[in-house]
Amino acid sequence: MIKISRLLYLTVAISLICMVLVSCVGYKNDGKQVTFHELNEASGHKVTVLDADPATFEDLGDGYGRDTHYAFLEGNKIKGADGKSFKYLGKNYAVDASHAFHFDSIIPNIDPKSFKVHSGWLTEDKKDFYWNGKAIHVADKKTFVVIGDDDDEDSQWAKDKYNAYYMGYPPVPLADYESFHPIKDHTPFISREGDYAADKYRVYYKDHIVEGADPETFKEVFIRVGQDKNRAYYEWKATKIKNYKQLSIIGDFRTDGLNVYTDKLEVLEGADPHTFKQLEDSKFWYVDKDHVWYYDRLVKEADVSSIQPVYLYEFYLGKKESRGTDFWYGKDKYHVFYEDSIIPGADPATFEKVGFEDCDSWTVFDKNRIYEGENSNDLQQYLRDKYGRIQ
Repeated sequence: MIKISRLLYLTVAISLICMVLVSCVGYKNDGKQVTFHELNEASGHKVTVLDADPATFEDLGDGYGRDTHYAFLEGNKIKGADGKSFKYLGKNYAVDASHAFHFDSIIPNIDPKSFKVHSGWLTEDKKDFYWNGKAIHVADKKTFVVIGDDDDEDSQWAKDKYNAYYMGYPPVPLADYESFHPIKDHTPFISREGDYAADKYRVYYKDHIVEGADPETFKEVFIRVGQDKNRAYYEWKATKIKNYKQLSIIGDFRTDGLNVYTDKLEVLEGADPHTFKQLEDSKFWYVDKDHVWYYDRLVKEADVSSIQPVYLYEFYLGKKESRGTDFWYGKDKYHVFYEDSIIPGADPATFEKVGFEDCDSWTVFDKNRIYEGENSNDLQQYLRDKYGRIQ
């Protein structure tokens, strides 16, 4: 009985605390002034006093309010809104006599008298449909449909009898209305309506037609990558790759044994697929038997046998600790490189990137000069200890 009583006590106490907290949030109107109250983990209980008329103020819900002059969202005036004619429509959409609003922003060229809210993403007026407040530019409103859940941001595709629509992009002419459908994304660990769609005649990528693609066998096999019975495609462009799933992965690159391909499935010219590799611990530096690349940019002056990424170190409680490799800097026995360009005069033997405890950012330096970051006391002590000199 004691345990039950304690549990009941805790339940009642928590409920009362929640009721108190909820009662502290939102608009309060004591007849003399209107305030908006919010709770924030960082700043606690925040109160905003509104420039509002208590006699005519209305709380419209979801943080919206109005009086005879102004409209408000979470205590802040909505710029350009007329309070007298302001109406909240739900789903964070509102109208006044002249405008439609999404949150506190005016949606351009909307007819407020005919404006309708279908969902949090899809709205309409007499002229057009809108997705997240942006015009879709529908050609035929009577046959327009969103394919998928119209209240889900992952519903990317729509259609009418003239066009296919990838939300946020220009329309593309549609070959067959009835058979048009999105193609599911088969990227590993992802299951969503993809960037490709098809009807019985064509394949579409966003606002492009995928020329030559076979609709019956087409699949999206990776992000922005399609495959049919004949070849792989990057976005809407055909590639030289016959079967994407048979490619070997080398960092951000792919190979079929004949060529090395970039992430856009373009041939990396001059790369030897049998010796091409990613430098150990590096994200952007690659080599084959004769060449060095900073990602897909050939570094002509680099020495294949000695190229390496620049390693990062950071001092913590006086101890120098490794932090992996830098994204941008590399070096060989002759030069230091920033991406694919030589840093004139930089000394590869002493070039370092270190985070010192008295600096807010990384310091890049060699024994002769500083290239990036602060000339700090810790850096000078480090140079003194290592080289017997300061800069």
